[in-house]
Amino acid sequence: MLKYLAALWIAVIFYAVSSLFAGAAGFFAYKQLDAEKDKQLANLRQLQSINEEIRGRKEALLYDNDTISIYARELGYGSGKERFIRIAGLDVKQKARIYAGEAFLPDLPDYIDDKTLRIISAAIAAAIILSFAVVDILHSMKKW
Repeated sequence: MLKYLAALWIAVIFYAVSSLFAGAAGFFAYKQLDAEKDKQLANLRQLQSINEEIRGRKEALLYDNDTISIYARELGYGSGKERFIRIAGLDVKQKARIYAGEAFLPDLPDYIDDKTLRIISAAIAAAIILSFAVVDILHSMKKW
């Protein structure tokens, strides 16, 4: 009878170890989440630097008349005394728009579902118990 209980304990130990390493809260999922956190922090630093650049442009546009006139000239406006001459055949280069960053969607970690681990553990226990039962039946038939 002890060997049948050992089969159940083997299944429990397999379930515990596999959950510890490959489960939803296991080491492999934790490593993937940690790597994802690093990616998110890098993206956050990039967004913060873009935010500082945009904030600087905003402050310049609020308080600096020269900056306002530069942006107005880029848009094709000028003061009352200025006249613009456009030369045909030249490519008009538009200034690049402000880069606002990108949406960064996190990747979910890969793990083995808890239900799957339970089924595998139950199958291991059943296989061990079945093999013990077959051996016991063969031994009892041999004694007859």
